Amino acid sequence: MAVVKTGIEGMDSLFSEGGYPTGNSILVVGGPGAGKTIFAMQFLYEGATKYGENGIFVSLLEHPEKIRKHALKFGWDIEALGEEGKLTLIDAVTQRVKKTDIDTKVARRGLDMSHLLGILEQTVRDTGAKRVVVDAISALALSMSDVFEVRTEMLRLSLSLAEMGVTTLIISEAKRNDIGTSEFPVEAFLFDGIITLHLDSAAQKRRLAIRKMRGAKHTLGSYVVDLSEDGIRIIA
Repeated sequence: MAVVKTGIEGMDSLFSEGGYPTGNSILVVGGPGAGKTIFAMQFLYEGATKYGENGIFVSLLEHPEKIRKHALKFGWDIEALGEEGKLTLIDAVTQRVKKTDIDTKVARRGLDMSHLLGILEQTVRDTGAKRVVVDAISALALSMSDVFEVRTEMLRLSLSLAEMGVTTLIISEAKRNDIGTSEFPVEAFLFDGIITLHLDSAAQKRRLAIRKMRGAKHTLGSYVVDLSEDGIRIIA
């Protein structure tokens, strides 16, 4: 089976084949401070620098400049990768960006799924990207009227990503601490995999668990997420 290595220390060994099944769309669920965005960006950074796989980061919550600055804290020069065409930031938040942001594409008509998918498909073709991150799908769900519409649009997203042939991490914000542990958001079962990240307030530790991964055997359990100046590592 073809796999995509995350490059995150301790993560790939949790899968029998040593990584995510190629082409899977994986929901990453967790609350604030759990490390979701860092976890997802590290997946793109490692892909671009270690495995020769270009990536795309779709930001629905933060301006790309803020994302770049945060990544630099871990020694990840996202701007340089953008200039090399290895990592593209799609800004789906702001209506305009500076002309110097040559590696940034803008979703000028807001958070409409059709427009967003159109930009994403074109960017995949232009860059040959193999990895995609969408941060965070919760922002799209806010613009939808009911649960049926959320499910329909999330299924549409999942099917479109599969057709593009990319391996995707889709971040979902949890409103409560039990979301992703004993309870899951409505979109959870529409994707190939579910990874939960949560902050254990009692132990003051971040933890990760693989709840589902279609097409791959994986270990069960809750693992400590160590966050250092170099990024994330998983302690099994």
